[in-house]
Amino acid sequence: MGISILTLSLSAKFFGISVQRDVWILAFNSILILDLAIWGPINETFRAKFIFMKEESNENDALQKARSVLVFTNAVTLCIVSLLLLFPEMLANMIAPHIKGADRDFLLLMIRVLVPSFLFNQITQIIISILNAYNSIYIPEISGFIAGVVNLLLIIVLAPTIGIFSLAYGYYFGLLLLGVLLVWQVNRYKLALFSRLTESRFSDIVPFLLFALPFFFPYFAGQIAQVIEKSIASSLGTGTVSIVDYSRKFSDILLGVLSSVFTTIMIPALSQRFAQSDFKGFFEEFRQNYQLGFLIMTVIIAMFTCCPNAFVSILYQKGNITQEALHHIAHLVMLYSWSAFCIFLYLIIGMALISSKQGKVYAFFGVSAQIIMIAFNLLMYRSMGTLVFPISLAVSHLVAAMLMLRFLPVEKRGLIKVTLFYLSVLLFIVTVMYGINVCMPVPDNSFIEIIVNGLILGFLLLSVIFAFKMDEQAVLLKVYKSVSKKIF
Repeated sequence: MGISILTLSLSAKFFGISVQRDVWILAFNSILILDLAIWGPINETFRAKFIFMKEESNENDALQKARSVLVFTNAVTLCIVSLLLLFPEMLANMIAPHIKGADRDFLLLMIRVLVPSFLFNQITQIIISILNAYNSIYIPEISGFIAGVVNLLLIIVLAPTIGIFSLAYGYYFGLLLLGVLLVWQVNRYKLALFSRLTESRFSDIVPFLLFALPFFFPYFAGQIAQVIEKSIASSLGTGTVSIVDYSRKFSDILLGVLSSVFTTIMIPALSQRFAQSDFKGFFEEFRQNYQLGFLIMTVIIAMFTCCPNAFVSILYQKGNITQEALHHIAHLVMLYSWSAFCIFLYLIIGMALISSKQGKVYAFFGVSAQIIMIAFNLLMYRSMGTLVFPISLAVSHLVAAMLMLRFLPVEKRGLIKVTLFYLSVLLFIVTVMYGINVCMPVPDNSFIEIIVNGLILGFLLLSVIFAFKMDEQAVLLKVYKSVSKKIF
């Protein structure tokens, strides 16, 4: 997370709010949108289905089907990549129809540069899912950290000479490093994943396709929503795409970490509990992740609501970004932090539904959320401008999350009680911190402002945890005793 934020800061320093930066975001997101629209449902549900297969049949049969998925998805991806290398206009027309002339030519070039990453990314996604099912979770994170450090160095060294293409060098290095480490991990676990690939059959992937089928609708709708958002942003003027991207990156990076944890650890754990009909264990596993996520979101919302200008100033007050743009970004950062909370609820409830074989319910409300967001953006962007994006994101996902809650296979009264309590904690802490910030003078130094707010937040959070004897109290005391023994 820290590496991602530093990379973001360097991007602001070298590329600021510019046409080049806009084109990079549009090209990169067009590849990401395509990847999610085609393979997102399978990648998200693969872990749960693979674990169900291992429990219901046998490991060798499950691995054979996994090999078939690996071969099939990447064969199709290779065909798509070849097509887009020849005709990048298909993506350019979809993601940025308003860009013309030299800027359009640059966009076509950038799409060609990034299209092969679609194939490398898909190969790694399936292998990561299989390793997660065997409780191997560290290699992707370690390689991501190493790649992130090298990416930072590449930007510093290459940006002054090759400009925005330095981001592509760093991105490809990360994908290749991840691929090498994943293959090493597969061999270390002695998984027969790369043997007998020629024996792959289409019939083997049918169970995965059927399990993921309901999710193709919300994923497709979600990518349409992304296309519309980028198209609207590009129509609002040069630099708007970059402003929205810089604003959203704070919450996206943090949500990415949470989503990675839920997908890597929570889905396999919940799926195994459900497959064994351990519904009490299912609830406890979900509740622990749910409460932890709530506290993390409390920290995010409190800090970005009370001192967004400090974060924006530290990371973005460089390059060619004006003060007016910085204030605009800070306001959007605050709004996106609240929308991140709504997405958190949507994601964690949805992943619990996948783990309990209720994917169709998650898919239905996922489509509903995207339709609400698309309609909101199209109807309101002229009057609301860029504010429409975080608000539509929050409203659509909060509605979907609340409706999905009743389908969870857990004791509803207990879950509602937990939700109301932790929501009260969130609102109390944010209200108190905001009041303190209004009353006290703003420090001239942004670092001091963040530190002061962090200390206030820490004091309030610890006070609430110990005053109400929350579950986290036992964890904190255990950590304190462990650290004390090592020190003394």
